[in-house]
Amino acid sequence: MSQFPEIEVGLDQTDCCGSGMCANLAPHAFEIDPSGVAKVLPTAPGSDRSQLLRAAKSCPTACITLVERGEEIDLF
Repeated sequence: MSQFPEIEVGLDQTDCCGSGMCANLAPHAFEIDPSGVAKVLPTAPGSDRSQLLRAAKSCPTACITLVERGEEIDLF
């Protein structure tokens, strides 16, 4: 899990289909690696809560988790 201010971002790469939606919506937080799956980038400036929420909600396999202040955010 990587930490952004107030939010921890998790990604289950075994479930990732590599659609790239997360990287398009929150490019400071995600990228598609050479194997074709998403990965969470180290803490980077510019990823705000709304970007992270949109990216997680857009994931077709729901493999992104967000934890804020110790509580998992209900995305759906």
